[in-house]
Amino acid sequence: MKPSRSVLKRFLFVFTLCVLMYSGTTYAARTKLVPMKKMAKYTYFRRYMSNKQLKKAYDKAKPIVKPLLGKKKEDQLVGIAIGLRQLVDSGKVTYSMKKKHYNDPYGYLVKGYASCAGCTRTVGLCLNMLGIKYSHVHENKYCHQWARVKVGKTYWICDPYGLYCGPEPGKKKHPYLK
Repeated sequence: MKPSRSVLKRFLFVFTLCVLMYSGTTYAARTKLVPMKKMAKYTYFRRYMSNKQLKKAYDKAKPIVKPLLGKKKEDQLVGIAIGLRQLVDSGKVTYSMKKKHYNDPYGYLVKGYASCAGCTRTVGLCLNMLGIKYSHVHENKYCHQWARVKVGKTYWICDPYGLYCGPEPGKKKHPYLK
């Protein structure tokens, strides 16, 4: 029996992440989570959610993020990508561009639905909790979006919806998109 295309894509995604976990540079990783109100993009997240909603999303992200404290940045990115993708693969998160909060971490982590914008902002929340800076590629555009993170001298993509976490093939270029 031939495996389906989606099964092969998931396998390739997880395999790539596992390979990448064993290479890379180090940085001074945090040993404690950044408190919610001290996150670099706290006011940015508050544009999309109330303080109560942000707190619920922050608390839901803790089990994904806490085990990544003290690890290499590459391992943290991979851990976030795997943790958030597992929610999709298990059916706990579905794709939506119509429901309320489809574009924020509250929608992704609490309500269980999001667009790629919501997934990217959820990645951003996790990164902020670890004190990692990022940019949101194609933010507020009607096209695929992902998080971009500087790792050493290169930039990485962290894209659980797009099934990729690794070095950019070119500036703000995604390996699976033209």
